Amino acid sequence: MKFILKNPKNEPKEVAGKRLTPGSTFDDLPKEPLRVALLKEQSFICAYCMQRIKNDWKSTKIEHWAPRNEANEKDYMNLLAVCKGNEGAPNGEQHCDTSKGNQPITISPLNSNCEQLIRFDPGGHIYSNDPAIDDELKNILKLDLQYLVEERMKLMDFVKNEIQKAAKNSPASKIKKAGLTNMLKDWQTPKKGKFEPFCQVAIAYIQKKLARLP
Repeated sequence: MKFILKNPKNEPKEVAGKRLTPGSTFDDLPKEPLRVALLKEQSFICAYCMQRIKNDWKSTKIEHWAPRNEANEKDYMNLLAVCKGNEGAPNGEQHCDTSKGNQPITISPLNSNCEQLIRFDPGGHIYSNDPAIDDELKNILKLDLQYLVEERMKLMDFVKNEIQKAAKNSPASKIKKAGLTNMLKDWQTPKKGKFEPFCQVAIAYIQKKLARLP
């Protein structure tokens, strides 16, 4: 999960116009411009698992972070773009909003501290030191499904190899630190408006390496 800086000004005019129409509901909102606005805010990664998502209904859906009701169903600040989460698969294999449904959760990509609350172990597993959040990650959002674990592990292996290559060329601690800092900035910066899939996994890994340097 990566922090999403939402801005009410990003709501498309046609969406706001329909939202303000008396009697309208979420189902009446024009989904194409809404989805585009959300994707741009999130730099084209799922708000929960961080897989790549695209501007089409086959790979992406619009989710209400707080369970949908009459008061919040059209609230732009409560809407996120998410992956389909293995929609159609057995319950145990679904994740993100498809698994979450209308269950309330406390962990939110809209809170700036979400990145500090979520961690990844060397085996690619996601967890939190907060028991309630750990339960939400694993049992509601189902973000520790094996194939997600494997994708995170592959990315950590890639970053680890990149760090090792850089260390061979620049063994000095000061240069190592500069190299890791540049690598961190690279992962934190969207390329052509898009984050790399699972980018926060790489970011957390590099930050941990930086913290261990003298």
